[in-house]
Amino acid sequence: MTNADFIANAIAFMHPDDCGQLFVPSSTRESMPLVPNYSLDEDGVDSVKVLMATPNLIVFEAFRPKGAIDRMHMHADHHAVVYQKMGRVRMMIDAETYIVEAGDTYRHPMGVKHQHEALLDSIRIEIKYYPDGNAVESWNALVGGAHTGE
Repeated sequence: MTNADFIANAIAFMHPDDCGQLFVPSSTRESMPLVPNYSLDEDGVDSVKVLMATPNLIVFEAFRPKGAIDRMHMHADHHAVVYQKMGRVRMMIDAETYIVEAGDTYRHPMGVKHQHEALLDSIRIEIKYYPDGNAVESWNALVGGAHTGE
């Protein structure tokens, strides 16, 4: 994907005015409920807003209410690094379980099963790295299309 194509693409959960920008006024953007493609029969456990996107990265903020849990799942196309901004979660990564507190950081490599359970209302900042590119197309497929914050 060329840079021009990237900028022209709608990015799910990102305000269209923010696509391709060097600065994004994320503090003025609202989160929207997310139902990922691996749990279409769930009501969605996160509210998300994309903070920044490039051809290889998607950076987003996600709110998860206390008690919400997603299914054990993995991603074949990206790695993730996560900063826990607020709250507490039980994070299962592969065969290990961690209690993640505000200020902690964790990662789940590409192809590794993982699951989040919010023990308290929680906010995380997640960086998804797509080594083969196509971050926007892969992200939009994961989250069910171009839900933009217009």
